[in-house]
Amino acid sequence: MRKAVQFGAGNIGRGFMGQLFWEAGYKTVFIEAKKDIVSLLNEKRRYPLKLLDAYKKIQVDMVIDNIAAVNSDDTAAIASEISSCDVISTAVGIKVLEPISFSIAEGLKIRFRKNPNPVDIYLCENTLDSYEILKKAVLKYLDYEEKKWVIENVGFVGTIVARMVPSSSKSFGIDDPLFVVADAYHMLPYDGSAIKSLQPEIEGMHPVDNFTAEFERKLYTYNLGHAALGYLGYLKGYDFVHEPFSDSFIEPIFNGALDETSMALAKKYPDDITMKQQKEIRADVVTRFGNPMLGDTVVRVARDPIRKLGSSDRIIGSIKLCLDFDIFPENIIKICAAAYNFDSDKDSIAVNLQNMINTEGIEKILEDISDINPQSPEGLKIIKYFYEFKKLRKEK
Repeated sequence: MRKAVQFGAGNIGRGFMGQLFWEAGYKTVFIEAKKDIVSLLNEKRRYPLKLLDAYKKIQVDMVIDNIAAVNSDDTAAIASEISSCDVISTAVGIKVLEPISFSIAEGLKIRFRKNPNPVDIYLCENTLDSYEILKKAVLKYLDYEEKKWVIENVGFVGTIVARMVPSSSKSFGIDDPLFVVADAYHMLPYDGSAIKSLQPEIEGMHPVDNFTAEFERKLYTYNLGHAALGYLGYLKGYDFVHEPFSDSFIEPIFNGALDETSMALAKKYPDDITMKQQKEIRADVVTRFGNPMLGDTVVRVARDPIRKLGSSDRIIGSIKLCLDFDIFPENIIKICAAAYNFDSDKDSIAVNLQNMINTEGIEKILEDISDINPQSPEGLKIIKYFYEFKKLRKEK
């Protein structure tokens, strides 16, 4: 039986990759830091997954079995699994890639000596350079011959995860720490040029020729649209992400922002992205984000605003993309201003951001966090809307 090693047994690990591997007939070995989750996975050897299909408007209950788990500090056990597996994937967060690299390197050392078949590592980390980070970290633990073999036989493969896994499982009345709720989106594009082994026979996984174009499409369409609903929805006092679609203030900003990035993406990647494709993808965005079954909250979607306001992330990256192609991003600027007003006391990073603004001023923070000149046309507009939205927020 084929075996998959999945680093991370969280929302994407259990809620997406576990399903893909299970459907394809793999045994999945989860590598996880939370010892209670490891114990439960090994005890039950299965977990429940509920898919919420926005198109069919149905809930699908699944039981994912044929699984095992290893604690992330058990290097020997992890190395043994890697030495004999058919595919590896990660969904741990960008900051955890370096900590797991030693165990991966140890496993590849054994594989080099005993089972030198090519293998690919699919990184579900939502960051364009995640494969470079992990590859560099792994290689530093290898000698010359091991490095040479890894470079030739191990693929560090970027992927594009668009499945939504909200933190709403308890609302379904199932008190099980392993229970996961997700939307039913089933596609996982990956960088076809990076694989070293055979293309995996896993339904939903498919290669793309221009990975950077596809990654930016996702970041500046799906992620930007999600951010718009989160920050503008919070500004107007909504609880759930599906609610702002009916708001006469938010809807034109949402659509206008995606008009702006769609035009810019089509200009930047004329051989890979068309306006017709963007229209289809945007329809999918509206259907899935507007799915009330998900019960996804605006606070969850808007959390961690400092990262999401970073100079190359979904909002500021969209602004800069549009400016590069002479499209003034009026609507994306409004989303940015709303994000700088996100002040939920349920998010410590949002509280920290507001303290920074109150202490140093929006102009300095805009430059420090987003690398936007406050005196530039876009900077002046962000500051203008920031104060307008601040007033609007106070009136709520």
